[in-house]
Amino acid sequence: MKYPFKEYVQQQDSALFDVIERFPLATFFCKSEDQTHICHIPVSLCKGSKTLFGHATGSNPIKHFVGTTVDIVFRGPDTYLSPNQVEGLGLPTWDYVTVQGQGKLASIEDYDKQLEVMGHILQAFEDKRNPWQLTAVPEKRLKSMCKSLLFFEIKLEALSGNFKLSQNKTAETRAGIADLLSNTNPEMRSYYE
Repeated sequence: MKYPFKEYVQQQDSALFDVIERFPLATFFCKSEDQTHICHIPVSLCKGSKTLFGHATGSNPIKHFVGTTVDIVFRGPDTYLSPNQVEGLGLPTWDYVTVQGQGKLASIEDYDKQLEVMGHILQAFEDKRNPWQLTAVPEKRLKSMCKSLLFFEIKLEALSGNFKLSQNKTAETRAGIADLLSNTNPEMRSYYE
């Protein structure tokens, strides 16, 4: 049996990028011969080059995996569904959206490039009406802070999604799920359109 089932597999870049941008806290799986480290780090995405950018504290174990291929998971919305809530469901189930990626972790050592990465991250996450600016930090302090961080990029070599959205149910049952989620989980509901 192949899993995920083919009806759950999502390969469309636009759908995958949407999940990454809406749920940017990535779970990294970094493997060595004797151990797997799991790290949670927010990243920003450059769609054109399929590149993730981020930074982590110098004490984060991810620093030991620079130059290696890492696995990354983005967990989108999810929901429990009960047959008591949706007619035609049959059994309870859990629907969810995840994206899995893989790429080589590369460190960014150049200070100007680090500032570019910070700018990219700020543009992705700061409030557009009143964004915080890097210029709020004195240059000397900013340089010191950058030295204590690991700045990185990951060019995604593989990217796929597992969008389990009750695709094996009838159109009527899926419409019932969408109606339920309109009130209980609007973010999840948007994936049933």
